Amino acid sequence: MNLRKKPFSISLQALAGVLIFSCLLAHPFSEAASSPPGDKRDYMLVLNTYTESAPWSSHIINNIVAHIDQVDNFEVYTENMNSLLMTFKKHKTGEIESFKNNLLREYGKNPPRMLVLLGAPIAVLRDFVKQTWPGVPLILCSEMDYIGPENAYLDRRPLRPEERLPLCDKAVFDNITLIRTPLYLRENVELMRRMIPGMDSLIFVGDGRYINQQADSDLRELLDREFPQIDYRFYSAHEMSTEALLDSLNRIDIHRTGILFSSWHYTKKIGDNIVSVTDSYRVIASVQAPMFALMPADIRDGGLVGGYVYDDAEVNAHVISTIDAVLAGHQPRDIPFYAPQDARPVFNYAALERKDLSPHTCPANTLFYNKPVSTLEQYKWAIGGIVLLLLAFIGIQQWRIRMMYRVESARQRESESLAKYSNLFNAMPIVYIQMKVIYDENGNPADALYCDVNSRYERIFIPREQAIGRRVSELFPFPMTEFMRLIKIAQTENRTITYPYYYEPRDIFYEVVISRSYLEEHIDIFCLDGTALYKTQQKLDSINHKLAMALDVADIVPWKWDLRKGSILCYVNKSVHGQMLAGTNADQQLEVPSESYFAKIHKEDRERVRRAYDDLIAGRKDKVREEYRVASDAGGRWHLDWVEAQATVDQRDDDGRPLNLIGSSLVITPRKRLEQDLRSARDRAEESNRLKSAFLANMSHEIRTPLNAIVGFSSILAETDEEQEKREYISIIENNNALLLQLIGDILDLSKIEAGTLDFIHTDFDLNELMREKENVIRMKVREGVELLFEQKYEQCSVCTDRNRLSQVIINLLTNAAKFTQTGSIRFGYEMRDRELYFWVSDTGSGIPADKTEQVFERFVKLNTFKQGTGLGLSICKMIVEHLGGRIGVESEEGKGSKFWFILPYVPGKAAAQRTEEQYPVISVEKDKLVILIAEDNDSNYRLFESILRKEYTLLHAWNGLETVEIYRQRRPHLVLMDINMPVMNGYEATAEIRKLSESVPIIAVTAFAFASDEQKVLQSGFDGYMAKPINALQLRTQIVDMLRKHVVLL
Repeated sequence: MNLRKKPFSISLQALAGVLIFSCLLAHPFSEAASSPPGDKRDYMLVLNTYTESAPWSSHIINNIVAHIDQVDNFEVYTENMNSLLMTFKKHKTGEIESFKNNLLREYGKNPPRMLVLLGAPIAVLRDFVKQTWPGVPLILCSEMDYIGPENAYLDRRPLRPEERLPLCDKAVFDNITLIRTPLYLRENVELMRRMIPGMDSLIFVGDGRYINQQADSDLRELLDREFPQIDYRFYSAHEMSTEALLDSLNRIDIHRTGILFSSWHYTKKIGDNIVSVTDSYRVIASVQAPMFALMPADIRDGGLVGGYVYDDAEVNAHVISTIDAVLAGHQPRDIPFYAPQDARPVFNYAALERKDLSPHTCPANTLFYNKPVSTLEQYKWAIGGIVLLLLAFIGIQQWRIRMMYRVESARQRESESLAKYSNLFNAMPIVYIQMKVIYDENGNPADALYCDVNSRYERIFIPREQAIGRRVSELFPFPMTEFMRLIKIAQTENRTITYPYYYEPRDIFYEVVISRSYLEEHIDIFCLDGTALYKTQQKLDSINHKLAMALDVADIVPWKWDLRKGSILCYVNKSVHGQMLAGTNADQQLEVPSESYFAKIHKEDRERVRRAYDDLIAGRKDKVREEYRVASDAGGRWHLDWVEAQATVDQRDDDGRPLNLIGSSLVITPRKRLEQDLRSARDRAEESNRLKSAFLANMSHEIRTPLNAIVGFSSILAETDEEQEKREYISIIENNNALLLQLIGDILDLSKIEAGTLDFIHTDFDLNELMREKENVIRMKVREGVELLFEQKYEQCSVCTDRNRLSQVIINLLTNAAKFTQTGSIRFGYEMRDRELYFWVSDTGSGIPADKTEQVFERFVKLNTFKQGTGLGLSICKMIVEHLGGRIGVESEEGKGSKFWFILPYVPGKAAAQRTEEQYPVISVEKDKLVILIAEDNDSNYRLFESILRKEYTLLHAWNGLETVEIYRQRRPHLVLMDINMPVMNGYEATAEIRKLSESVPIIAVTAFAFASDEQKVLQSGFDGYMAKPINALQLRTQIVDMLRKHVVLL
């Protein structure tokens, strides 16, 4: 606890203080009217709301007067308004006007250098001061930091919250600064509860002045809000006499009631005059109950117990410093408002003991006044004299002893000094080494000799006896050049050198300090362990590096926007923000004007981004998150990058206006591209689903259409007797059967495309032969009046490619041309272009709209939904051409026709003369004795074979593979039609067994598997031919005849 002590007796200093105080009372400030300032005198004016004897204001005035007395050619005058008297007058306004007129008369001609205003009610003179002395600096000392209307002060009523005008809003306009002396109501209530543990009632003692009415209102509100259990009463000098107050206070329960004293000013009539009485607090303090005060003067001088108050010495010192600042030319509006910072509990020690309160109950930071002087302090001079005499005696005795035992004492002191030095030397947590420098012939340090080390050195390095007397180069064989250079600097320049050193065996980082020793040619070396600091720095560097790397990897740029300077500072210079900085060297120009930044934003996004930041600055938003495009020349070319920026307000001024914004920017160009790709993929998926749905519906229609014809004409074929009509029905059935097979083939090809397993088998063949075949096939589909022409340019052209896939592409293109050409011609052909084959199919049909030419090669696309087809043909063509290493396209004009073309790499094949035909043994057989073995497990399928071949050949039937082998062994047929999928033994196994009996008999595979890979597998498994179901009678007869011609000579 901090204590302030006051002696019991009155000393000469105290008497001198009384005389000085009496002189101060006689100073002109108390009667300024008797000696007003002249026209040329420099002065300051103090306007006191209260009376000249009020303790609070008198302390401040006395300090001002004492200080101004030290200032040459400057005076101070005081006018006391005595607001209590004015309050009780019937004509209050008249009293105020009289006071104003007196001020005008005395001080109107020569305005003061400054005005010091004391007390909150001085607000009634605010307008008068501004009009009378405009611009004069104002220093206000007040209990409150707000003012209100004049009638509130004159009517002695507290200000309502809505009437309170903060003084900080008036500082600039009124050129005023505030020195506040607050009333610590909450702190005093808590202090009273500590000192009186059973307190459940509080009495507030005040008078009729405004300040006490305001304190009463604030105290009631505080107790209702935070201490509702405490009963509250307000004793006012306006409502009761001093005798009634004393009587009431003497009857309370001092163990349950606390008394908080503010002031007790009242008016008294003496003759025809009304005077103010302000010193009754000394009498009131004599009651038995302890009284707590709101002002420090009442505790120190008035006999009150104590209270939670500010340090009035500090406040008075700040008043003086503020006056000096104004005299030095500073304006009050530029001087910050002041409020005490060191308020604390203060008690009068003597009053505590009189009221039976223990000082030990006081808080730890309590300041005591008038604490009794202890016996030691009371007789300190006598004790001091005795001690001095005793010391003198002891000194004489010691001198005698030293004289007698000088040598022994010297030896003992030296031993003690050495022991202390040794203890300090060895106990300090620093490695110490003393070395003697060894010089070379040129006088430069070349090595050093160990002279002394401490125990810390021994614990870390080597024992003392192994180090002393040895050279550094012996113990630490490392390059000595730099170490010797530092030693030379330390000796020649007589300064301390510090450098880092890592001792690897112990993993310790040292800060080595080299200093010149007190011994000639010696140096002192100190090694401080900085391992923890070094590793902490390494961790910090690692964290900073990881943060920088994380920001760099994430393309995040933190930034700060200074709204006052209008500039944006980027903390990390990289990516788009680095490019948006003005100038070419972005590393040196991290701060740019905000307008330059916004200029780089795409014009379509710029206004939206500006509005978002304006809303944030205006407080309409708490946070901004915007995506926009910026111009960047990263990579050496200008392009647009997408940036996602987030920002919020970092700092605000006292009025709540933003001072700067902080935020981050993230480059989201890859994300935007991904979003665009996802949207495109979604659109394509939706379109694909739509096309597939249309495809399924179309397939139902396309398949049912030929089936309808096949089923319908098949049902009426048996009822028709005319041969011509039967042939017509059979032709219709065969045409629809071919269309159905084409649909199924397209679907099978599509399934292969989707699975990525479409096979390609390259063979040698003649292109002209292939083109003539396709011409003959398509001629049946061309309408009457349409010319079909193969434009042959070469006599012979043998190529090596997939004949079936090439045929499929040409057939598709010719079929489409026939389908959409009503009149005119269809021409097709090929020609050599460098090392490529250029194929074309041109027609004079309906043509394709320009905006549809790119879509025709997509899957499920049909430009005319009323034409038969799957919408897969051109898509399959494109896939086949690309797999063959080529490309496909179309040139079309709507209404005039189209030209489809594709280009394939030219790979020469063997000419027909070079291709060697496989030789088979030929046998002679009579025509009507040719035998064909049919291996078929399905009765219906056999009946089909039988109906086609029975007129020309003798047929044998086997129901499974095993039976087929046995029949062949017994009957030796001339040809075998072998079904692949049969019971007991499948077609592959049966063929393998037959080949053991005969390698020459022709075997044709008949299967429902229709893929090219199936055909390839068949031909590699010993079969001579391949026919896919469903069976075409003409193709079957043709293939059997071709096969028999190679193996049999008919007689």
